[in-house]
Amino acid sequence: MNEEIMQDVEEQLAGALAYDKAAKNVLSQKKVLAYILKRTVPEFESVSLDDIANIYIEGTPEVSTIPVSKDKTNAVRHALERQDTLEIKGTQNEDNSITEGSIVFDILFRAKAPATNEVITLIINVEAQKRLKPKKKPSGTYPLLKRAVYYVSRLISSQKGSEFTNSDYDKIKKIYTIWICMEAPHGKSAINRYQLKEQHLLHRYKEPCQNYDLMGIVFVYLGNSKVKDQMMNLLDLMFKSRKKASEKITVLHTDFGIDLTREREGDLETMCNLGEGIYEDGLMKGKQVGWEEGRKEGRAEGRKEGRTEGKLELALELLKDGMALDKVAKYSKLSLSIIEELAKKNKLI
Repeated sequence: MNEEIMQDVEEQLAGALAYDKAAKNVLSQKKVLAYILKRTVPEFESVSLDDIANIYIEGTPEVSTIPVSKDKTNAVRHALERQDTLEIKGTQNEDNSITEGSIVFDILFRAKAPATNEVITLIINVEAQKRLKPKKKPSGTYPLLKRAVYYVSRLISSQKGSEFTNSDYDKIKKIYTIWICMEAPHGKSAINRYQLKEQHLLHRYKEPCQNYDLMGIVFVYLGNSKVKDQMMNLLDLMFKSRKKASEKITVLHTDFGIDLTREREGDLETMCNLGEGIYEDGLMKGKQVGWEEGRKEGRAEGRKEGRTEGKLELALELLKDGMALDKVAKYSKLSLSIIEELAKKNKLI
């Protein structure tokens, strides 16, 4: 791959990473999270948005800070608990030696269930890649739902040593992982929820649901057309609308009662600028899937560069999953030098 193409790939990757960081920062605002909780988590469906944001969501959401990997989740949690700062910013904490080279949860926060006052841990993940049902399945690809099951399982098991010790399993706290996917099955918006259910195979002994209802998985798929759903319209405005940042800020205030800080307004502007730039270049990434009515003359080049972008996204996921560099190069059909550069930029080697 020549130097010009290599530079183009690096610029695309840098733009995607900057977009992701800005998107997570905007999503982590409590009022935005309140819309998501009210719509997707049963414990909050009858509670006002203001109460969810101001009373039930605890502390400051952690953005790309807590690692997923075994033995690392609690280590960083404890380090964060010792900090005196009220806000955690950026993609890594200042002392990032523990988290370098790790997969991290996008947004992690805690909220009290209104009815019981029990603390629930929640994860919000933003997923741009199309990984619902891969057409081809080389080693390292997977249905996204399985990854969600792994994430929620990690946060259940990581509670030992923080929420409970020894065999005091009664203190396990409930976990929700909520995935916001920029591509939707058949292009139609959808919301799916998965949770443990009790079945009576012989007689009817009913176990208290709080003893098994400890994990929930929610998938939010953003389609290509608007639906009569307040949360979906909010996410559509943030991620798919072609309005300018200033227009989005106005709509957030007037239609949703959300007032972003100046810093988060800057993140929203970053999202708009990068999204518009990707669109103008014809890169039909998942985040811009609703913009296909754009200029026809950019599509041919866009398909070519879009394929490169898709290969980069696949390669990054395989690297995060711990696959060897040569195998990543084989399955993504990118050169080994590109894979090495990608791994270095993401601190995976």
